[in-house]
Amino acid sequence: MLKKAIDRFDYSLSLWIDMATILTDRDPAPYGERNPDGASRLLFISDHHRNTVPVSLDRLGLPDDELGRHIGYDIGIEWAGNYLSDRFDAPMVHSCFSRLVIDCNRVPEAPGSMPEVADGTEVPGNWALTDAQRNARRREIFEPYHAAIRSRIEAMEADGRIPVVVALHSFTPQLRDGGTWRPWEIGILWNEDERLARPLIDILREDLTLSIGDNEPYSGRGVGGFSLNAHPEARGLPHVAVEFRQDLIADGAGARKWAEIFGNALEIALASITL
Repeated sequence: MLKKAIDRFDYSLSLWIDMATILTDRDPAPYGERNPDGASRLLFISDHHRNTVPVSLDRLGLPDDELGRHIGYDIGIEWAGNYLSDRFDAPMVHSCFSRLVIDCNRVPEAPGSMPEVADGTEVPGNWALTDAQRNARRREIFEPYHAAIRSRIEAMEADGRIPVVVALHSFTPQLRDGGTWRPWEIGILWNEDERLARPLIDILREDLTLSIGDNEPYSGRGVGGFSLNAHPEARGLPHVAVEFRQDLIADGAGARKWAEIFGNALEIALASITL
């Protein structure tokens, strides 16, 4: 135990001491946008879009296969999001860095925002972070991403549109520790506002071959994700989160298939919303 503690200290010290900034000119911007001038009232947001790690963080000490797991990002969601954004001519704001660097869908002070262990994988680059190191990630990655979402909502409202916000995610069918198999192909997550969630669930469930989760595999009620609470829920805007099962959208063809199934239901449900 003592050796492990020393190793953690040495690793953190070698990477982080006196680091004033994280991002450099070798890194992408903290967020990206697709179809920013799209005419739809839909706004897609994607908190775990990519698994990129800032160069200065040395891949958080992880190999490619770990960063490529669900702990690194929402597998397949970039393909699904691009399809939906293009299909509906809708803006999409997405993160550009791995959820292991900072989870853009959690309060930065919350457990799991910068996890030392994620689904059984130790993350050396997150060991013993100081407040200054945490604040740098928040300032350079988390806050610009959420500022971009706020700006896009305000721009849509200025155009006379009431934005309808859809958060895009994917979930692993089974955790590494052998947890319960998650059978749902698509899960719809919501809290108090059922204007979009209820018709979406009902429409998707008309296909009896599908297994559609109502607040499964996670619940959108109570204390949950940050993004929907901070943006559409705080403004009283219609919103919902969708979770695609990752093994179904792990390649471009699968992602398009399931995004199309969801998009067909979304098109019908959108027409039923009372704004």
